[in-house]
Amino acid sequence: MQKKIDHENIKKVGLVARPNSNLDNEILVLKDILKKYNIELLLFKESSKILKLPKYNLDELFQVSDFIISLGGDGTLISLCRKACKYNKAILGIYAGNLGFLTDLKVEQAEEFFQSFFYGDFKIENPFLLSINLKQKNGQKIQNYAFNDIMIKSNNQVSMAHIEVYHQGKKFNEYFGDGLVVATPAGSTAYNLSANGPIVYTLAQVFILTPICSHSLTQRPVVLPKGFELEIRAKDCIFCIDGQENYKMDDFENIKIGLSQKSVSLIRPKDRDYFQILKEKLNWGN
Repeated sequence: MQKKIDHENIKKVGLVARPNSNLDNEILVLKDILKKYNIELLLFKESSKILKLPKYNLDELFQVSDFIISLGGDGTLISLCRKACKYNKAILGIYAGNLGFLTDLKVEQAEEFFQSFFYGDFKIENPFLLSINLKQKNGQKIQNYAFNDIMIKSNNQVSMAHIEVYHQGKKFNEYFGDGLVVATPAGSTAYNLSANGPIVYTLAQVFILTPICSHSLTQRPVVLPKGFELEIRAKDCIFCIDGQENYKMDDFENIKIGLSQKSVSLIRPKDRDYFQILKEKLNWGN
């Protein structure tokens, strides 16, 4: 179900730019566009060293902004999605650099987009995140989320991973190989695709298990429904959330994964066509 944005009463918009990039010119373009609608642009404090705009740390920026602009590529947007989920704030992805699957709006298109946006001519997409429940050996529990995927692999580069997956206390599957990807539909076109996993429509309420270079030719990707929780056990392995956060499996008593009840709100142009983007990015029909 779409989460509504009160586009008529927006006063402040936050912006987070791709780390270690000089995107000051692009930021100024967006600032001038928003100024026409009497909207103040606020910056994440590490997004510019020069511009004299109000700057905040990330948590403060989410608290004071009506929505957030992600200026960069897919990696920038993905890192913000987990934070947006916490604060229930929408994100608009504007790309600077290589065109990704998630950020498909150019800075040059921003003026036209905002003209439509402030007339209410836009849509909200709500892809679900992965829920990750970590139980430490001291009993402490940690809740985390992934927008794209979790990747589990051996901590030793010369050893294969041995990963056991359980559902309701019973062994669901056992994987020997380079590792395992657990992906959301939004993440199905990322690492999952490279590992020969299926492409799944972004808003589907499922998640995917894809073995990486399995030592068994019969091991194939599995698509599972929302509400299906798995426990993953593996020794001498690490797991990585969205390619950005790394943990050692041995530090936890158990790890449980499933499709979360939480989703993130992505602001999209009204005419955005997911399947057209797939055709262009994957050169279908050529």
